[in-house]
Amino acid sequence: MPSRNQEPATEASKNNDLPGVNSLSREPLLPYRIVLSVILSVGLVSALYATIPDCDEVFNYWEPTHYLFYGYGLQTWEYSPAYAIRSWLYVGIHSLVTLPFSLIPNLDKSHLFLILRTALTATAAVSQAELYEALSRSINPGVGLLFILVSVPSAGMFQAMPAYLPSSFAMYFVMFGMAEFLRTPVSLSKALTHFSIAGLLGWPFCLALVVPQLLFWMAEEGKTKSIMEIFRCMALSTMMPLALLATVTGIDSLAYRKVVFVPLNIVLYNVFGGSERGPDLYGTEPWWYYFANLSLNFNITAAAAFVSIVLLFVALVAFPADVTGRHFVLLLPFYLWFGVFSLQPHKEERFMYPAYPALCINAAMTLALAKELILFACSKLKIQQRIARTLGISLITIILIVSAIISTSRIFAITTAYSAPKNIYQADLNITGNVCFGKEWYRFPSSYFLPAGARPRFIKSAFAGLLPGAFAESNTPFRDGTWRVPKNMNDLNQEDPSKYIPIRDCDYLVDSYFEYREEDAGTLEPNYILDTENWDRVACQKFLDARQTPFLSRALWLPSWVYRDQRVWGEYCILRRKPKDGAQRSIHT
Repeated sequence: MPSRNQEPATEASKNNDLPGVNSLSREPLLPYRIVLSVILSVGLVSALYATIPDCDEVFNYWEPTHYLFYGYGLQTWEYSPAYAIRSWLYVGIHSLVTLPFSLIPNLDKSHLFLILRTALTATAAVSQAELYEALSRSINPGVGLLFILVSVPSAGMFQAMPAYLPSSFAMYFVMFGMAEFLRTPVSLSKALTHFSIAGLLGWPFCLALVVPQLLFWMAEEGKTKSIMEIFRCMALSTMMPLALLATVTGIDSLAYRKVVFVPLNIVLYNVFGGSERGPDLYGTEPWWYYFANLSLNFNITAAAAFVSIVLLFVALVAFPADVTGRHFVLLLPFYLWFGVFSLQPHKEERFMYPAYPALCINAAMTLALAKELILFACSKLKIQQRIARTLGISLITIILIVSAIISTSRIFAITTAYSAPKNIYQADLNITGNVCFGKEWYRFPSSYFLPAGARPRFIKSAFAGLLPGAFAESNTPFRDGTWRVPKNMNDLNQEDPSKYIPIRDCDYLVDSYFEYREEDAGTLEPNYILDTENWDRVACQKFLDARQTPFLSRALWLPSWVYRDQRVWGEYCILRRKPKDGAQRSIHT
């Protein structure tokens, strides 16, 4: 938008303001390669150190991928052909990414885990850089730069980038799709293809994010084209999405050996599952859950994202000629996504991942608008342009620095407090036999962290829902576990006792101990770490006791000279059963 002051604006000053959507010749403030390099560097750090906070990532994606590679792994009910709400094509594509590296002799499985994570962050980095360039050229170079300064340091993007989840995958391609809609002329075919990949191969619900962009494109095209021409263009642009639809249906039907359309099954289960089934079986959260979650992951910039539409209306009143429909359309996806998912009782952090880029765009727009409104107000108050500009830049700089510091503190707090379930396997433990999980079942980081001679098993704990079973082990190139209906699976989260093995059959046990917690009243969760008569400690690391640690101490890491460390620590250990007869047990099947 043009400068709001009494002095003539120079060409340099114009380039720092928020223009209309027709300013297409603007160059990004930072070269593409520099931005991509920075995002890649942060992505590599996240691939190395980000935790796995969601057991769904492990059991529904890492374990099936491990099964395709090695012929064994854990299987959830979602992969039963009776329900078929997970895509083998999605898992298969990710398996192919690491296939060349698996041919390297003596390469540890955990290295393949890291390689795939790195590939995911690389894809995220490219999509983020593409969106940066598109914002810079079609909206304003300043908005593009602010988008990067908001998104790259954020704790939310740090966690979402390396996550092996359809919602993260959808986030990558939503960014590609949004970038295409911002370019002039719009390549509708490319834009719809990217959103189709996000929805059909990733998470179908993210297709809602294309609606504002598509409607705006139709409105703009309608100014110069007839309705028939618009629909003809849309029909031609759906060729690639339709080909993708056929591919997804064909590959998944081949894997399940029955005709299935996984994206539809996901929608039917989650939206039309009925009162006895559906996502609410796995927990519900209060209406304010996403407000709190986004505040932790994006802090000040989350607040900036929420007020973006308000500032845009203020700008519309202040200088109506410079606010366009494109600005409103750019802000709508975040509000649309946040509103829809806040209404759902079942809420999870990963559900917000596809909207993270939209949140960062909204926050960037807020900061850019705030600067312009400061310039406008100062011009009305006869304050010098130099002072007004310094005030606006200083405000934005302070917000970005404070936000980056808080996000860094958040990242450090999470990685230092909760990395033990992943890091504990890094030592050369030479584990063989049955590795059992009781109350720590949901923190298992996947079979990629266990040697070939070890198998993950479950023992009974206080948890009373349905645990994963195991794929039938296979040495053939084509895994028949993709189409065989496993026994004792259900979509009602009803406990199945056959998923457990007796504690006596466990060769190793992964458990945690927190000094201030009592044992389960029914002795289902005894403190095995203290049972030195039957178990030896193989490896232990400290693990945060979230119940005993005050909120601020567990939410953020602060140096001791700023805030007294009040974190309370427990232990997270791999235990080995003390041999009674000197013999190692065979793997329980």
